[in-house]
Amino acid sequence: MNRKFFKSLRALYELMLVLLVIASAVLLIGALYYALKGGSRGRVSFDAAFNEVGGIKEGSSVLFKGMPVGAVGKMRYDAATDKILVRIEITKQVDVPATIKPYVEKSLMGQSNIALRTEQQTGTKELLADVVRRLQAGDKDGLYRIDGVELSRLDAIKPGLDAKSEGAIDDATKTMHRTAELAESSNTALTKASQDLEKVAATLDQAGQAVIRSETTLNQAGQAIIRSESHIKKLGSASEKLGSASDNVNGFIQVLKVKPSALVWGLSDQQRTMMNQPQGPRRPSATPVRK
Repeated sequence: MNRKFFKSLRALYELMLVLLVIASAVLLIGALYYALKGGSRGRVSFDAAFNEVGGIKEGSSVLFKGMPVGAVGKMRYDAATDKILVRIEITKQVDVPATIKPYVEKSLMGQSNIALRTEQQTGTKELLADVVRRLQAGDKDGLYRIDGVELSRLDAIKPGLDAKSEGAIDDATKTMHRTAELAESSNTALTKASQDLEKVAATLDQAGQAVIRSETTLNQAGQAIIRSESHIKKLGSASEKLGSASDNVNGFIQVLKVKPSALVWGLSDQQRTMMNQPQGPRRPSATPVRK
């Protein structure tokens, strides 16, 4: 009884052991297949060609959209192209598109890294891993090569500007444009106001000249009035004298009417002598007397 139990237990143990070995083999084969094929997100290696690689060394970081995805491998000089070939090893499982372009970025702190930036995509979206494996399948000795670009520190920090900074720059740009428009409008308004003021000044100048001419006319009229008053005063004085003489003549005539001899009484001695002298014969008048 016990012997049969141990035999069945041993058979079950051997079966489990066989199943464990088979599962381990399947996992190992799958791991090998994944390591060899890697799918679309496996390990990718390619060469990036640069004119200069200041600050880059083996082990420098490789970034994709700011995320570390690998490191820099071997570096060598290619005399045929006069470029530095930098081995780029992508070790992270990231679907990197085939339209990337390597850039040497120099940070403000002095560190340099390789940045993989996506260029404008045209046509179908293809992954870098698929392109690299397809090209390396026909050429076992060479690696896929991409021309890179070296950036200055200023160009390197431009992509790092966040949305707030870009928004602030856009707002500042819009404000500057609005300020320029307001300044242009103000300049136009000031020009128009200056022209209006010039017209008002010209009108006031003409009005001032008219006032001056009116004042001159009034002065001349005042002087004429003064001269007229002087003439009137003289005429009044002459009129008074003429009236006084007329009164004297009238009085004398009244006296003659009452006493005709008063004319003789009022004569002087010389006048009486001349009146008493005999008068000679009168000469005939040259002018004939009208009948």
